Amino acid sequence: MNRLLTLVLFIFLSSTGFAQLTGIVGEVVADHDTTGIEGLEGWKTYRIYAEFSNPLDEISAIYGDTDSPWSVNADGGFYHSGLGGDFGWTVNATIVSFIPEVAFDSWFTLHASNSDEVNGLANTIGLNESTFSSFNSGGDFEINSSIGASIFTLAGDPMGQAGADLRVLIAQLTTENPPTGLFNLQVFGEGMQNQSYNHVGLPIAYPSTGDDVLGCTYPSGVNYNPDATADDGSCEFEGCTDTLALNFDEHATLSDESCLYLGCMDPFGIDYDATANVPGMCIYSAACASDFDSDGLVDVTDLLLFFETYGYSCGE
Repeated sequence: MNRLLTLVLFIFLSSTGFAQLTGIVGEVVADHDTTGIEGLEGWKTYRIYAEFSNPLDEISAIYGDTDSPWSVNADGGFYHSGLGGDFGWTVNATIVSFIPEVAFDSWFTLHASNSDEVNGLANTIGLNESTFSSFNSGGDFEINSSIGASIFTLAGDPMGQAGADLRVLIAQLTTENPPTGLFNLQVFGEGMQNQSYNHVGLPIAYPSTGDDVLGCTYPSGVNYNPDATADDGSCEFEGCTDTLALNFDEHATLSDESCLYLGCMDPFGIDYDATANVPGMCIYSAACASDFDSDGLVDVTDLLLFFETYGYSCGE
């Protein structure tokens, strides 16, 4: 039982945190007032990136479900080319070279913006025609079902790795107004599966301008400012700040008294630990094996209990 509990705790601890992901950033890559594409005047194409601090950091999955919706939206909707695709890696690079507007289709991806940029194997689950029906009609995109959906890849796949530029392309969105949304990512810190972290509810940030409102833009931050348009690095996160605890969070700046300590919680154990709040195995003296009523003493009551069973065959 104790081994199972320890395993469950290990899985829990390896699936939460902030790892080396520094944020979700949106950049304008095309202003259609200047591209000359008919019908797109006044629109802009944005590339959405997940940015990291280590070139070995790796996206394992982009996902959404009831507890952690994955969404993008924009006033005026999204542009879709009839020859584009739902995913960047499915956009035919040859068609792009002949029909320029295909290059500005709206889609999601891991790294690739067309079929020529595929350098690995991205997969999807739960993303089908019905999940894209609103988005492909120009409306919002949202995954919030109990089953959920995901774009994912296997550990070590170059499609998910940050690389030298410390970023992974995760979407392209062509809109009249800046798109907003929330992304959830599972990340392998430095590409190691035993450093798996889930980043939930990450908003799209944009390069700072003179008109930006600076503040904490992470909804999970204690000092999250819903009016902030550019993150200023001031976010504070609650968690366990004790390095000796099972669930120490190196990114926590404020203690929330959630620290977990594994140890013997039985006062009658030789190795009883008054600070433990997660039950571990206890060591007992050999004499205490005869403490049948578990009152901490081997006394006459235990002797009477022994008499009650004296002579019984343990095979019966």
